[in-house]
Amino acid sequence: MVQDKLTLRGKTVALTRPRDQATETGKLVEKYQGKPYYIPSIEITPTYDIEAVNTFFNALKNRKVDLVVFMSVNGIKYLLRCAQALEQETVLMDGLQKTVIMAVGPKTASALKTYNLNVGLVPEEYSSTGILQCLQDYGVSAKLIYIPRTRGATAELSNSLKKLGANVQEVYVYESKLVQNNESAKQFLQDLVDKKIDAIIFGSSLSAKHLFQMLETYISQKKLLDLVNDNLTVVAIGPVTAKTLTKLGLNVDVMPDTYLFEKALDALAQYWAV
Repeated sequence: MVQDKLTLRGKTVALTRPRDQATETGKLVEKYQGKPYYIPSIEITPTYDIEAVNTFFNALKNRKVDLVVFMSVNGIKYLLRCAQALEQETVLMDGLQKTVIMAVGPKTASALKTYNLNVGLVPEEYSSTGILQCLQDYGVSAKLIYIPRTRGATAELSNSLKKLGANVQEVYVYESKLVQNNESAKQFLQDLVDKKIDAIIFGSSLSAKHLFQMLETYISQKKLLDLVNDNLTVVAIGPVTAKTLTKLGLNVDVMPDTYLFEKALDALAQYWAV
């Protein structure tokens, strides 16, 4: 139950997540008595490198994979869709049940458990940094690690694991595209000018970069930065996202200690309560 002091009552919070995921977060905003404002800047679409995916499935089948790291619920969702399309679902599920699985956080772990998959590792910090620290302690030298994830993701985690001696293979099963919605972008800009929005939450670096791209036709980056910094409380979920926002020129006002959307709302409510 939300405490009285932890409330978003009377506040409008902009959410940049993909539409299907933002709806769930919007319900959390309403739970805090706030009003969600949807401005999705990312569109998730499946994309399969058939050769790489088949190599992964064969490695699972032959018990050659030591560890599979899931960075998001989308990684699970679209990997399974790919397996179904290739009629390899049984191979995938059987292989995963015989392999050590790591989930980036509790939500991803929960999604895996719905498929009766045992999650062996969850880092203390729900981020790439947390994964690296956890696997460094676990020991990955000479181990074959697969990471199903989005195309275009930063190679920082993979490169760091390779430095620890791991054989890391990324398998791209979905793509995070820029949302093409001119009316939504123009309405957001107008509402920003009219001061109808109080805060904006960025759950990833890409969500921030895409939002700027969506608006670049209608306003200069400098004017947009001034508008956001002067009128919105900016929330970053995690240090990587915060670093990107700072590079873009945004002032990060809130970052939760635990990198979850619910904790971000908690931290935002606390920030406004001070």
